[in-house]
Amino acid sequence: MRVTLFAFAATALCGMAVAQSPAPPPQEEPPFKIVVEDVPETAPTNAVPAVVAEQPDADQVAVAEPATEPDPEPNCGHALAPPKKFSEEVLMLQIFLDRHNFSCGVIDGFWGDGTQRAMAAWQIAQGLRPTRWVDVPLYVAIATMPEPLERYTITEADAALVTGPMPPTWAERAALRLMGYDTLGACVAERFHTSERTLRNLNPGVVNWPEDLSVGMTLTVPNVRMAALEKPETLVIALEDRVLAGYDAKGVMRLRFPCSIARNKSRLPEVGEVTVRNMAPAPNYTYDPVNYGQDPSIGKLVVPAGPRNPVGSRWIGLSLPGYGIHGSPRPNTVGRPESLGCFRLTNWNAEKLFELVRTGMPVRIVEALPQSLATEPAAEPTEPAATNAVERIESGEKPAATNAVETAESPTPAPGGSDA
Repeated sequence: MRVTLFAFAATALCGMAVAQSPAPPPQEEPPFKIVVEDVPETAPTNAVPAVVAEQPDADQVAVAEPATEPDPEPNCGHALAPPKKFSEEVLMLQIFLDRHNFSCGVIDGFWGDGTQRAMAAWQIAQGLRPTRWVDVPLYVAIATMPEPLERYTITEADAALVTGPMPPTWAERAALRLMGYDTLGACVAERFHTSERTLRNLNPGVVNWPEDLSVGMTLTVPNVRMAALEKPETLVIALEDRVLAGYDAKGVMRLRFPCSIARNKSRLPEVGEVTVRNMAPAPNYTYDPVNYGQDPSIGKLVVPAGPRNPVGSRWIGLSLPGYGIHGSPRPNTVGRPESLGCFRLTNWNAEKLFELVRTGMPVRIVEALPQSLATEPAAEPTEPAATNAVERIESGEKPAATNAVETAESPTPAPGGSDA
């Protein structure tokens, strides 16, 4: 038996019901009423207490069943829904995903579709249920992540990468020694896979941004130290999802990067399989006015290498003529249909990928991103345009990406298939 005490208002009518005993005669109301209820011996010790339902028109008090409500979706313990403004919780999630090579793009502390899709992809790769927001297992993983933020001191090497605002004409760009960053703030932001706005949020003591930044200054930045990189067996580029992913030998996704693909639908490659043909760690860029609809009398210009080069800091040429995977001078635009034809990543993701690929590696071009290659049906024996391009290369035809090479050390991609 269990005795439960309930307070009640002085004006309320009450009675005591024990089994089927009749109601006692009216008397002065005590400060508490006592309800005796039968409790099964097997009832758990942490059971929800029974709720007494007042019945004003009855002379007995009914004992209601415990109220039950549907459990909310598991969450991190701070919010049931993603925040709508800058949040350190979202920032920690984005750092975690970036460190595990499931990038949302720019780490900015704001929840969005790119972060949600990257989170769900990581959950699926781990054999977890994808959720709309951070659930308990993911929260635990984030909470145990070592040193999500770190302190970084700006160096002379950082300052050497700053060349000032981008010149307006291609002739002026070709005259630069380096296609460097506009400001020191942009340099530090890209080094740590984030934005200048995020760095301002993390460093409120810097009053004038980026003018107050200088060599020797120490800033709080995202710690984007990577987990161990696992070399994928196959790359997949999904045209509709605008994502590049890598899968291991068992078909499990091991990396996922947002990817910009041609905004002009006529320049989208056909679905099929190609291979990695060549690679350049610091590509220059050959500007051809014909590809930009400009006066061809201007002539071709070679734009120097650098992080703000139209193809970014890395180039991975494909066996599909004129196409490659490369970096970007504008990381905040990656994931949108912005490029002229190639597959554009942020510079930091292009640099990661560059360390994982090899010439001859297969690259599948598909419409939608598969969760796992192990469950994908076998490809039809038809020959897409991409396969025909491979055959042309093997037969001795020189692809446009190779035609544009200016130096043996720094092969330049075809201008028509990259960004400007």
